[in-house]
Amino acid sequence: MAKKQKIKKKPVKKHLKKTAKAKKVKIRNAKSKTISVASVNQNKRTIDSKKLLSLEEAEKYIYEAGGENGLKIFKYLIEKDVVEEGQLARKLGVEKINTIRKDLYKLFSKGLVAYIRKKRGKKAWYTYYWFANSDILILALKQEYQDEIDQINKAVDLNKVEEYYICPICNRVYDAKTALENDFKCSNCGNILTHIDTEKVLETKLERIRELEKKIAFLDKFVHKSRPPSVKNTR
Repeated sequence: MAKKQKIKKKPVKKHLKKTAKAKKVKIRNAKSKTISVASVNQNKRTIDSKKLLSLEEAEKYIYEAGGENGLKIFKYLIEKDVVEEGQLARKLGVEKINTIRKDLYKLFSKGLVAYIRKKRGKKAWYTYYWFANSDILILALKQEYQDEIDQINKAVDLNKVEEYYICPICNRVYDAKTALENDFKCSNCGNILTHIDTEKVLETKLERIRELEKKIAFLDKFVHKSRPPSVKNTR
């Protein structure tokens, strides 16, 4: 009986051993330098854009960062997810690509937008896809609210031990020491100062704190579900 010939297995080349993995697309973010898509997948959130931008402070923050054009860009990106910069310029009626880039980089410098860069074929040219970084906006607003809460709490502590007076004409406020030095007259208009009801002032300040805490809780609701940015179907 003929012996079975042993078939020698050809050595598998190292480069064939590698599993077929998609190339990592690099995302540029002003706040976190360069990060991979895998990292963004864990941090990118599903955002209800209409609710987020319903906050007056949200629009104000974006406007201060990028002006009127920056606000338009952010609103468009937050609704459309990921947009190639040429398409973004066309949709917003901007003729020159450099013009849209200037506005994008204003927002980028504050971390409000980030981009995915993809190489075009074998040439050393890149296509840039931009998306709104809503997480940064949420964190910035929360910090603003918390800073105001901290300032109010300091003022509340002062109100508990200090008495204040106000001018009914120009609304200037004086502490008890300054009011006494001015013979309880306004240094601006000379009108007689009126004693401020400290309890009412405290209640107003505490009400403002409660309002700010509600806004922080409102922002916390946005952070609930992961959603990776994608460059598919952007045209």
